Amino acid sequence: MKKWVIIGLILFALIVTSASVYAYTTVRSPITDGYDQAEQTLLDSGDLETVEDISYFHGRDSYYVLRGLDADGDQAIAWIKQDFEESAILRKEAEGISAEEAEAIAVEAVNPNRIQSVKVGIEGNTPLYEIKFISESDQQGYYYVAFSDGTFLKRYNLRMD
Repeated sequence: MKKWVIIGLILFALIVTSASVYAYTTVRSPITDGYDQAEQTLLDSGDLETVEDISYFHGRDSYYVLRGLDADGDQAIAWIKQDFEESAILRKEAEGISAEEAEAIAVEAVNPNRIQSVKVGIEGNTPLYEIKFISESDQQGYYYVAFSDGTFLKRYNLRMD
């Protein structure tokens, strides 16, 4: 009897794990499928010659953010809307500040306990960095600076009620 209970629990754990993995991949599928489409769109248009990295940014609108080499062989970043209805926005990395500089600006401004991530994103037509942090009061916070020169754009903290 004890053996059957153990076998049942193991089978139940396997079913729950399998269902969780399936649900996760199903939910992520539209985003990951869009990675391939975004890469192909930018390569076909000639905006980028190679793509080295793709990420996803969700601000007011959702964008794919691609890093690679442009036609001049320079490091570049391209932002393309998730619906692919508008042309991509392209900037050379040298035209903006680095992720490390954006992080330093946020650390100086908010003095966080720790930085969780620094992402390149865009809102409207303004490329930006999103710095995600944990504040001294253990609140999740976001600090946004302009990609071009590190100018402060906005900041908010999530309340822990």
